[in-house]
Amino acid sequence: MIVLIVPCFNETNRLDLHSFIKTSSANLKFLFVDDGSSDDTFSFLNKHIPHSEHCRAIRLEKNAGKGEAIRFAALELKKMDWFRDANWFGFWDADLATPLSEIPHFIKFAEMYDHVDSVWGSRVYRLGSDIKRSALRHYLGRGFATLVHQALDVQAYDTQCGAKIFKKEILLQAFAESFLSRWIFDIEILLRLKDKAIVEYPLMQWHDIPGSKLKVSKEIIRVFRDILRIRKKYFSRIQGS
Repeated sequence: MIVLIVPCFNETNRLDLHSFIKTSSANLKFLFVDDGSSDDTFSFLNKHIPHSEHCRAIRLEKNAGKGEAIRFAALELKKMDWFRDANWFGFWDADLATPLSEIPHFIKFAEMYDHVDSVWGSRVYRLGSDIKRSALRHYLGRGFATLVHQALDVQAYDTQCGAKIFKKEILLQAFAESFLSRWIFDIEILLRLKDKAIVEYPLMQWHDIPGSKLKVSKEIIRVFRDILRIRKKYFSRIQGS
């Protein structure tokens, strides 16, 4: 069984809840976490989710950022009956930029290896794929990946895709501790799981969805600052061990 956390912030007008409910099953459950939305997201979830036994919703009273919302939901998940029967858990962006049809492909990709602890979706342009991403975001993404590689020795092609799954045994290693960054917490997860087997799955389909809460021009300085903070914390920890 897979349990996917779906972080939501002011998603009333673009959350395709019907697709989530329709896709959910005894083997695929969704835990929605409202990150202190100022609109009617939580009311919307509560109105429709009771009609599905495979979806649940929880809420943060104040907006904490995507990473902390996912972390909160992961720790709540560990207390739930769902967690006992789960083989995998993970998170999936509410806008469905990565379609739900990709979920079984993640599992099949993991099965190609002798052992995998986590599978990360990766937006790789290649023959046979349907990746639609603005040129600006693509080149910023490649620049970011290069910077992270140089500053943090991260070997990943795409750390920021919002579709990832993990074996449930590593939940606490990945999510027990608070994140430094609101936007690039994925990098922290990767550094926390350096001793684990993580693979990137090249997505078959990903479409850039309008309405992203991340404003690149406003956040770029914060991202640089967060990279420095992450380097200071995690590299000093490695050197001190």
